Amino acid sequence: MPRSRKPLRPAATGAQAQALATRMFAMQAEAGLTIAMRMPLLLKGALGDSSGQREATKAVVEKVSAVVESSVAATCATTAFWWGLALNPLAQVDLAEAAAKVANSTLEPFARRTRANAARLTGRR
Repeated sequence: MPRSRKPLRPAATGAQAQALATRMFAMQAEAGLTIAMRMPLLLKGALGDSSGQREATKAVVEKVSAVVESSVAATCATTAFWWGLALNPLAQVDLAEAAAKVANSTLEPFARRTRANAARLTGRR
């Protein structure tokens, strides 16, 4: 049976929100860099080059699989929260902490793919 925990102090919840926002900004910067590095390859693919077409296909497959992984991770985190609440209804619940856990689990597949793409595309130079 899950232990009941004290809800986080507002400062700790604010720190989690700030860490989440920082992570989002870093992911956006990495995504922009990845798109910029992919653009020449994608333009070649639009002009008929097979390597550019493979890169475009790879990009679409990576994005779709990241969306699927992200939705599964969010569903698991949400389900764990609700099961914990159902099995221990008297526990003190911190909805902000639960929302941060769901958001973090949702962002992880995208962050992992973006870092891998940036590393792979940088290595091609």
